[in-house]
Amino acid sequence: MRIVMDSVGDIPATLAQELQIAIVPVNITFGEETFLDGVTMDHASFYRKVASVTDANFPKTAQPTPYQFLQCFQEILAGGETEILAIVVSQKLAGTMQSVRLAAEMLEGQGTIHSFDSLGGSAAQGFLAIAAARMAREGAGIEAILARLTAMRDATVSIFTIDSLEYALRGGRVSAVKSMMASVLSIKPILKLEDGAIAEAGRVRTRKKAIQHIVAEVQQRVGAQPVQAAIIHAGAPEDAQTLQALVAAQLNAQELIQVNMSIAVAINLGPGALGLVVVPA
Repeated sequence: MRIVMDSVGDIPATLAQELQIAIVPVNITFGEETFLDGVTMDHASFYRKVASVTDANFPKTAQPTPYQFLQCFQEILAGGETEILAIVVSQKLAGTMQSVRLAAEMLEGQGTIHSFDSLGGSAAQGFLAIAAARMAREGAGIEAILARLTAMRDATVSIFTIDSLEYALRGGRVSAVKSMMASVLSIKPILKLEDGAIAEAGRVRTRKKAIQHIVAEVQQRVGAQPVQAAIIHAGAPEDAQTLQALVAAQLNAQELIQVNMSIAVAINLGPGALGLVVVPA
């Protein structure tokens, strides 16, 4: 069985290669220019481009098309695999699941294609893909894998802060009224993933307090139990290091990774976004 994921999910490139996780890129547009997340646009070029973005070329994302998934699935099936599991971004955040299902219909009879709604994105989705790939490599069947993914998904904690409200507002992640109030008051919003959608989790005045709030909120949820943890950031490595140090000191993290979040996520949260994703080990 091969695992497929759209590029909203975040995992270290070395792990994706080691576990043969196929990643279908999200489509990115800057005005009339179109790019593929992680393929024709990398993090460095993205952050250079957004430094001088205007209303005319403000970045947007579009889910992978059914044809993109079809190409990916066909390549896997041509390599001899007969079973595929696609783990996708929450249906409440994007329509990627529909693209997967349409591609699977076009390949009916040529292989078995399963799909799973991660009810999240970034490392929350990435941890699911990693677990599924490891289980598949050990010979686990689809029922056992889906049961494990469901348990992980239900126990995952994803909490983050954004540095600028502009991207979240344009991407429809926060309301205009809340954006206006937070801008006037210089508030740093704390957000969380809840039942597959983004919800408010608090408001603080400074970036430092936001980082402390994130760790305290997660610690309250998971306590001292062993966890897998991921620090996710949108071009904010110094703040990511600060957050990672707090996580290492205050949580029982058996596995701790740090990722520069995918461009697809960074566009919707904005440069400087910073978060923590934790899954009980």
